[in-house]
Amino acid sequence: MSIKQALQVYNRRSFKIQHISGERQFEHIRKLRSDTDINLNIIGCNEPVPAIEWFIKTIKERVRAIANQPPFETYPHRLIKYVSSLKIN
Repeated sequence: MSIKQALQVYNRRSFKIQHISGERQFEHIRKLRSDTDINLNIIGCNEPVPAIEWFIKTIKERVRAIANQPPFETYPHRLIKYVSSLKIN
């Protein structure tokens, strides 16, 4: 799937892509950026993207908080699946 196809999929579902972060292999997308109002952030190899790292940390904290509330010794698979799919605001 090309980046244009991926953007079309998101647009059909009413998502507006404003930022794309990627490594040097995504440098060719710069020409696409001139056609749209998408900000492109190219980072070095193996360099973390702070916003994504923060988001992952937030999800882990919320899942841990939810997991420590129920009085179970082992968690039912259904509970794990539900907690994992929660919408993070």
